[in-house]
Amino acid sequence: MVTKNISSRKLVMLISKYLDIEKLIEENPSVTRKMIDDLFLEILKTKTETDPVDIGLPRQDIPQHGQKCISELIIHTDGASRGNPGKAGIGVAIFNEDYQLVEDVCRFIGKATNNVAEYQAMILAAQKAIVYRAKKVIFKTDSELLVRQLNGVYRVKSSNILSLYGDLVTLLNKIPIWKIQHVRREENIIADALANRGIDSMI
Repeated sequence: MVTKNISSRKLVMLISKYLDIEKLIEENPSVTRKMIDDLFLEILKTKTETDPVDIGLPRQDIPQHGQKCISELIIHTDGASRGNPGKAGIGVAIFNEDYQLVEDVCRFIGKATNNVAEYQAMILAAQKAIVYRAKKVIFKTDSELLVRQLNGVYRVKSSNILSLYGDLVTLLNKIPIWKIQHVRREENIIADALANRGIDSMI
């Protein structure tokens, strides 16, 4: 649990401000990596056991009546596979332009490789951006392969990835302005925790 030196609320505010965990720890001596890890575990545990868990490929979300529009989004994504291939999960953390958490999603996707999980996480992220009718989206992931393939640096050669790549590009073409950035794993800690929670939900 979080120590007495700093409250959970204060720590959440700091994390939302920084998102670069190393910089947060460096500039705030009262914050430790263990405190951050414990906080995320605490947040994820507050999800009720009745939260729906989707199995299989992410499906296209349908906007609800009165769905709030957010013109600019920052979306962190991650995919995890235990065994590669093995039991896999995806996590998506959606923030507004002020880095306030709007929504977080985790799903179990069955048996998959890490790269397939990374692509499925991005597909879900793009679907969510469309649901929010965002005009501008910055996607952030710690998958260098995914970033380089979407930016045209690497060609997609794997047959397992090719169809997912096509689905993803189709979705991204529906977003007016978007870009994808590679971030270090410690900067993607929320999405990483969500992806692992997706796996754990089916164990």
